Amino acid sequence: MLDGTDELETGRASRLVWGAILGLLAICLLAVPFTQVTIEPLPFMAPLAIGLALAGAGRYYGTRRSEPKIACAFDCVGQSLVFPLATALASYLVVTMGFPMQDSAFHQLDLALGLDWLAWLAWLDRHAWLAPPLTFAYKTYMHQGLVLTLLLCFCGRGIAARIMILAMIISGIATVALSGLLPAVSIFEYLKLTPADYPNLRPAAGLVHLPDVLALHSGEAFVFDTTRTHGIITFPSYHAALGLIMLLAAWSHPLLRWPFFVLNVGMIVATPIDGGHYFVDVFAGLAIAGTAHVVARRMLTPRPAEAYAPRPIGQAQVFGKILAKT
Repeated sequence: MLDGTDELETGRASRLVWGAILGLLAICLLAVPFTQVTIEPLPFMAPLAIGLALAGAGRYYGTRRSEPKIACAFDCVGQSLVFPLATALASYLVVTMGFPMQDSAFHQLDLALGLDWLAWLAWLDRHAWLAPPLTFAYKTYMHQGLVLTLLLCFCGRGIAARIMILAMIISGIATVALSGLLPAVSIFEYLKLTPADYPNLRPAAGLVHLPDVLALHSGEAFVFDTTRTHGIITFPSYHAALGLIMLLAAWSHPLLRWPFFVLNVGMIVATPIDGGHYFVDVFAGLAIAGTAHVVARRMLTPRPAEAYAPRPIGQAQVFGKILAKT
């Protein structure tokens, strides 16, 4: 059973995370009428309704049943359903601003750092046995986020789960904002590569987002349907950000630490090829994730119990009260 301090911290953490999610979602919905984007209502409302229902169940188990682990699991899973909805919509809306594509600048920056993306593609194509496990790791981001959330909640690491989710939201907001100001299509498209250039590889998401990006960037009418959305952010890499955030969250538990370390390092390594990202996309995503984790941890880490105790009344205050009564 939670004591008073834990209840206050848990409630504060939940309110902060839900406030960030619903605030971003409200901003996006207010912005939609000013774009050529319309929302397919049912696929959009379904995860929102389920997420809010789970939050209600979490509140019930936390306040009526005193089951903190179950309450945490319901609440965090609800948040994990709703915040991708908000960040996905935001990532689509910012492309409609139509800022110039920055692929050339990102590619030149890679080269200036001594990072040859084509050489990395050729090396991986020659060692194609590495590609399937890397692609697998790249594709697990949604599933492992849900599994890790549940494991942390039921292992008594609820605050770690909430820090992870808030860091994901902070990173999502930062990456979406930067992607709107500095949009890019994909290094595959920029270099005009075809499957013949990498015959032994099957990148997971190098070009699937291209039709959506080009349509949104050109101002065409577009229907946002969550059943057919893609990760359309190139710079910074949100995949790389999520990989580091989940790695740091799992590090709080000794049994979860190394399996999720291996999985998320694999995701980060896979990002340039499987996601069609420039190396600078990955570095920027990792920098944002590290900063977001620190910010989320400072916002949600439990404060000392003394912070909630009544402040002692000094002698001068006591005498003042006595004199006021006489």
